[in-house]
Amino acid sequence: MFERHSAQERYSVGQIQQDPRADGGRRVVRVTRNGVLIERRLKGVSMTIGVPFAAYQGVALAVEPEPSSGVAAYRLSLSHADPDLEVLLCETKDSAAAAADWKYWSFFLDLPRLASENGEVAPVGEAKGRLVFARRRNAAVAKRRPRFLSRRKRGEPGRAGAVFCGEREIVCYE
Repeated sequence: MFERHSAQERYSVGQIQQDPRADGGRRVVRVTRNGVLIERRLKGVSMTIGVPFAAYQGVALAVEPEPSSGVAAYRLSLSHADPDLEVLLCETKDSAAAAADWKYWSFFLDLPRLASENGEVAPVGEAKGRLVFARRRNAAVAKRRPRFLSRRKRGEPGRAGAVFCGEREIVCYE
């Protein structure tokens, strides 16, 4: 199971993951505060790809039985529409640890939890069948005046100057 500090230490250095298209079949993945950094070499060209968390569909949990022993293996990853940008977060055989990590990463990254089955992902729990919108600020707070404007008095409509329409304006440019 990931504790907050151990997860941050693990990804601050970078995790080496398999990448079949990259040179050497490896890439380095770093999870930062702003998103995911993927470093790899492709045909001799070094590249670093920065992907914000908002670009990911959610945190997906896949359960795959091992063919030799039949024990379930739990794989936790960030699901993306482009398979090259999917990031493996953890693999374990402990179901309790997988569930705790799944909940932690979903909360930490503010992404929905997804179930992955045969490459297809679907929302789990309360988000199922419900549209997920970006969070909005509290309406009561949003309607308040900004702090620097609250010190000033509001304008009075009666004191506003008279506006005349349909008359010819005389302007002197001397």
